[in-house]
Amino acid sequence: MEDYIISRLSVESEEEKRLLSGGELDRNLYTTEDEFIVRDARLRAGRGGISVRTHTRYAAFPRHRHNYLEMMIVLGGKITHVIDGEKITLSEGDVLLLNKHISHAIEQAGREDIGVNVIMSDDFVTAVSPELSGTVFSALFRENARHDGAPTFLHFTTGGRKKYENLVENLLLELLEESPDHVIMERTVSLLLSALSRLPSLYLGGNLPRTQEEKRILEIHSYVKNNFRTASLSELGGRLYLSVPYLSKFIKTHIGKSFKELVVEARMERARELIFDTDMPIGEIIRAVGYENESYFHREFKARFGMTPLSVRKEKRTD
Repeated sequence: MEDYIISRLSVESEEEKRLLSGGELDRNLYTTEDEFIVRDARLRAGRGGISVRTHTRYAAFPRHRHNYLEMMIVLGGKITHVIDGEKITLSEGDVLLLNKHISHAIEQAGREDIGVNVIMSDDFVTAVSPELSGTVFSALFRENARHDGAPTFLHFTTGGRKKYENLVENLLLELLEESPDHVIMERTVSLLLSALSRLPSLYLGGNLPRTQEEKRILEIHSYVKNNFRTASLSELGGRLYLSVPYLSKFIKTHIGKSFKELVVEARMERARELIFDTDMPIGEIIRAVGYENESYFHREFKARFGMTPLSVRKEKRTD
């Protein structure tokens, strides 16, 4: 994360200055009700389907919930949430999404514990839902929209991968502009959610009654992301106790892509990460993601990203 961003977001807000002077958390900044329900109308700035604000440090937040879907991104230090008595400590690069039915508390954060909260309106969630159909977000969004939906949260660990860091940086750089462009911010959050949906290591928490189809979709995504180098439909079918024809049709119907397309997508995404984040020779990267035919890889890569691998690496080095 750029030092400039951390420096700007580390500056104490007026609320934090009061807390440092011995004041208490002012609930009126967040809610007008006896029950601690944080209202987006109290927090959202300007127009647009999302708003982004820094997490308030120097005070513990008692158990509360929101009337919106919230995403916390930790940029530095650690921030600990307590959900149903379980502590979930987020470190740098971690992302936590909470639907409006989740009640949680947050332990006091210190000066070096930097986090931002992305507040997502119902309209924004409705707009991005079709793009994330068939992913783990489907269940989260569905329950969020229901009046009596299940309390649900998602915890992602990005592992310091530049792809995710770059998206977060773009969002925050726009936020720090004198007049942020809300359309750019919405599109960046949409891209970030799409990228997160492809992560192999994620945690789905809460009392969510998943359907058999949703469980199977999660298992398919997890298998492809963890085994893309050697993944095969027959092996996956064996793990799920399903015939190859049935599994192939299931994937196409419920995910909207063929099994081959899922594997190619996972290989290309990993190849681009290695091109961005390492100095490995392109030939080694091609073999590392499961290809022997370099010409085929180059065609697929350019068709997907509109650039050759070397062009991507050169562009990154000139950033």
